[in-house]
Amino acid sequence: MRVESSGSPSVRPRPAVLLIEAEDPLRALLRRIVVAAGYEALEARSCAEALLVLSAEARSVRLVVADLAEPGVAGPDGLRRHIPRGAKLLLLSTASYERPEIRNLEDGVMVYLSNPFRADVLAARIRDILEGP
Repeated sequence: MRVESSGSPSVRPRPAVLLIEAEDPLRALLRRIVVAAGYEALEARSCAEALLVLSAEARSVRLVVADLAEPGVAGPDGLRRHIPRGAKLLLLSTASYERPEIRNLEDGVMVYLSNPFRADVLAARIRDILEGP
């Protein structure tokens, strides 16, 4: 199939990042980091709200960023099984050490980043996940 150009350059949709964070100020900070990195930010205050967003926006969500301590994120019935195929899950944790059970999960779907984090480090991690191999 051939697509005709209207003279304007083709605009590729930006990958969407779903942010799950109960605290408004932290969610706002995450949104600013994601948007400044050049991605669309979708927001949810809880895992239940995230499931509603995912049901409506599933095809466009390429990355879900969530706090590991957020109820409903971890565990066998956690959020991971609800994210779209091919999407990644970036977990933030206040633990001062990396948890081996997170690093070794199958398919590389889950990635771990210690919180507190620097905005530039988070932006770089998001870019690596979305644009890396």
